Amino acid sequence: MATHEDSVWQLPGTVKGRDVKLKSGGGKEGALSAGAKARLSRIVKRTPEAMVKVTGRSRGGSGHLKSHLDYITRNGKLQAETQDGEKITERARLRDLHDDWLLANAAEARGRPSLNAAQSVALILSMPPGTPPDRVEMAARSWARETLSGRHDWIMARHDDTKHPHVHVTVRAVGYDGRRLAPGPDDLQVWRERFARELRRLGIEAEATPRQARGVVRKMPKAAIAGMERRGVDPRVRQRERQAAEHEARAPKPAQPRDWSRDIQARQDSIRRAYLDHANALERGDAADRRLARDIRRFVADMPVALTRRQALAVELRRVLDQRHGKAVPVGVSSDPTPPDKGWYRASPAFALGPAKWPRR
Repeated sequence: MATHEDSVWQLPGTVKGRDVKLKSGGGKEGALSAGAKARLSRIVKRTPEAMVKVTGRSRGGSGHLKSHLDYITRNGKLQAETQDGEKITERARLRDLHDDWLLANAAEARGRPSLNAAQSVALILSMPPGTPPDRVEMAARSWARETLSGRHDWIMARHDDTKHPHVHVTVRAVGYDGRRLAPGPDDLQVWRERFARELRRLGIEAEATPRQARGVVRKMPKAAIAGMERRGVDPRVRQRERQAAEHEARAPKPAQPRDWSRDIQARQDSIRRAYLDHANALERGDAADRRLARDIRRFVADMPVALTRRQALAVELRRVLDQRHGKAVPVGVSSDPTPPDKGWYRASPAFALGPAKWPRR
């Protein structure tokens, strides 16, 4: 596993309240390398985040992989490119590649064969709206060559059908060494950093910061849940989440945080301390270092409170209930007399956390 590029923190292996380890530039104690300073500057400026995401795997026989290749090429209408630089513009050639992959997977895979074995791993490399799509494609091509060439067959295709420019990279699941591709969180973080580096090389400002390092504790919803919400369907997990938040908000006093919630808070506290330790060290430097130190402190002050989705919903409902019963609203919290009935949820800031009305009892 490659080390993270210019890492200015190291997230702990567990979240039991350990301090985040800081990596220095190798000189005097507390010194930061030029690369680490540059990365800190990009972070506090909230540089656009590069994304590398595993979107799924094709499994079993020919049908699943064939459908996926048709999808990323729009049934052969979009040009695709392989690891050898071959441009595929015909559906017949796509079918040949499909057959070659199935045969190679069967011939090269280690261990006992499985009818449900993965045939390919689907990835998406993307950037926020406004990023030039051609630069995203160039960076994705360089990323794929550095990450996969010599180890895996792959095919890529650029999509311009959304505001987020993105490239689909599909990898043959079985590598040249017979092992199956199974990226974990650490791999994806290294891959994001590599993609961001390629974008910067092409003149596009990009960063690849772990969400915890930005103060974000809520994970993105799973694809199935996000799809249901887009269709206006209220998933059961969201219903249970709101019921738990309502129970917590109506309790005589706020519930004590659970162990995992305290772990999240401890991790976020240690990340804040890591940033502030960097700021303290930079204060002893030149004018540029001192400006960066001030920017870091401002960034830490603006980091959001580390609340889970359920906790944020409970806080919002408790605020509304307190207003309903004439209790004082904390400073900085808007005074909205809307009662917690079927209309309050959509009218409140917490509506951004999930669709559907709040359950009544």
